[in-house]
Amino acid sequence: MACDGIVLATLVVACGGAGAGVTSETVAFIDHGSTQQSAYGGAAGLKVATDPGGVGLAELAQRQDGRLYIAVFAGSQRTGGYGVRVVRVDRAGDTLTVRAMFSAPSSDAVTIQVLTSPAHLVSIDRRSAGSAREVVLVDQTGAERARGTVPQSQN
Repeated sequence: MACDGIVLATLVVACGGAGAGVTSETVAFIDHGSTQQSAYGGAAGLKVATDPGGVGLAELAQRQDGRLYIAVFAGSQRTGGYGVRVVRVDRAGDTLTVRAMFSAPSSDAVTIQVLTSPAHLVSIDRRSAGSAREVVLVDQTGAERARGTVPQSQN
């Protein structure tokens, strides 16, 4: 459900392995928008910082105290038609899981022939991250696309 730019979801429980019974809480986020021309190169990835400039997407948001900015990148692409959109952020223990939908043009699509680097920027309340130290990017199939760290400064 979207409401005033904040996306809310439900509480889920993670099961299995040594983490059985660990509660996973969905974290509300603000959607700051996306771009087709980020400066990020390489494969799909993510960056986390206390400033949108720290993730390379300062043009999408102004820095606000108490926010943690999460940028998700689809990676370098040879044509238009690619995209990425964060659909949910969950927290379980010391891990934030960013769930994103990656899209690609169909094989018969007519696309612009230009290099693109799609990215999406969201932010969460810094307190929602609590003592989280790790962030994992997961696509719509459940496959892990990237992994990183959460900055520990309270700025």
